[in-house]
Amino acid sequence: MTLFDPQRFIASAVEELAQAMPERAIIACSGGVDSTVAAVLAARAIGDRLTTVYVDTGLMRHGETEHVRSMLGRLDLDPVIVDASARFFEALEGVEEPEHKRMVIGEMFIRVFE
Repeated sequence: MTLFDPQRFIASAVEELAQAMPERAIIACSGGVDSTVAAVLAARAIGDRLTTVYVDTGLMRHGETEHVRSMLGRLDLDPVIVDASARFFEALEGVEEPEHKRMVIGEMFIRVFE
């Protein structure tokens, strides 16, 4: 039985990412586990050619944006914080149905990154 080797996994992932991203790249990072791990691995692979972006939708918990900014900074990701709260609030005005809200939020993330 082979045990999972995290160091080997990290080295392999960083090598694969470095080959897949020969130039500059941008990554969205919410501050959650999945996107933060992805951002750290990508940063190890391509260093300062990576731009880490956190979008403040205005829908976060009180103080969450500052917490995420601090955490990502400690991980040397130097995030670009985009305050798109007014755009999200405007797009969500009058939208009540949960699935429609999810669609609007997803579309807004795409527009912010464009």
